[in-house]
Amino acid sequence: MARVGYIFVGCIFLMAYAFSAYCATDLCVQVTTSPDDQDNLQKLVHNELGHHPSHVVVQEDCESRLKVELFELKGMYYLTARMNQAVPVRYQFRENQELSAKLRTAIRQVLAHDPIFLMNDITRYSAIQRAAHSVLKRGHNTIRLELYQGIGRGNEQAVYAPGAAVGMTRGADHWQVFARMYFGSWPGKVLGESYVLRVDTGADLGLIYEFNKLDNSSLYVGAGFGLQYMRYEGRSDPTDAKSIDHRNDFGPTFHLRLGFRLMRLYDFDCDFFVVGYLPMFGADKDSRLADFYSPTLQLGLGIGF
Repeated sequence: MARVGYIFVGCIFLMAYAFSAYCATDLCVQVTTSPDDQDNLQKLVHNELGHHPSHVVVQEDCESRLKVELFELKGMYYLTARMNQAVPVRYQFRENQELSAKLRTAIRQVLAHDPIFLMNDITRYSAIQRAAHSVLKRGHNTIRLELYQGIGRGNEQAVYAPGAAVGMTRGADHWQVFARMYFGSWPGKVLGESYVLRVDTGADLGLIYEFNKLDNSSLYVGAGFGLQYMRYEGRSDPTDAKSIDHRNDFGPTFHLRLGFRLMRLYDFDCDFFVVGYLPMFGADKDSRLADFYSPTLQLGLGIGF
């Protein structure tokens, strides 16, 4: 199951990289050096540019132009990198082994200050790209603390697990991205045929849409994926108080969130919410407790600041 978590996190980074690449600035590259070193330097420059998703190398219809020049004079190497008509970056060094490090630094500097990339018109983006750009560039971070009542299924009856959560959101306009960790537990004893949800914990990543952009209060909806662990306890023999057994369920989940946020124009806000979790995994096969599907619900109140 741990592999599922690694795959999920990897997908998040892959989507972020794909967005950056899609919105990249088209770049033409001109490399100048001695004829014997031309091909090798060309490959080295293109390899280094591959580490910068903000720009993509093209042969024509370029938005920016990068010029890289390397020459040797009296035992000293001179490396120059220039983006469009901006002030060039120049390094000098004696040992040829220093070329890779100097080139990496020079390209990083000129790309970061490319005026075309910095002034790109986001109107060419799609609605999803504009939302992502708004969150990344203009969004603000909020720490959220929550208390909630967890409700789950325990064989033939409901089980409860009050808990707390901490999370962080970054948002702008209607959209917010969030990460959240929660923990809930029922402290009572196992009685008769009843089960208890001893532990209900997990971590989520997701996206929230607020219906009102600038109002002091707003309804919102959200969705996302995460990992969840649930530990049920119960009697394998309802008549024997010593036959306590447990069931460990763990795996990926999909969740939906609905809420109402107040005081959004202040330095803090108040959030009433309900979250429903749909596990994408089955019950623990090693347990003697009943095998049943276990969705959970959280009803709570949060404060963001």
